[in-house]
Amino acid sequence: MSRARQNAMRSGLVVLGAVAFGYLSFRIGFKPYLDRAQEAMDNSRSDTSADAVRDAADDSGADLAPSKDPAVVLRD
Repeated sequence: MSRARQNAMRSGLVVLGAVAFGYLSFRIGFKPYLDRAQEAMDNSRSDTSADAVRDAADDSGADLAPSKDPAVVLRD
């Protein structure tokens, strides 16, 4: 193996190590914030789905415009 190829492989390995180290330090350093953000997103999704179920139960469908979707038109 030539000296240039060895240097290129060593440089690539150093870059991959630096990227892995950066990723892990980011995950560890920001873990509390990332967990809090994930929790907030999960809560907003569950709130939205609960609101949608409630709205669907409250709606009679009388105020909806006629659908132009061919599947709905053919079904009706």
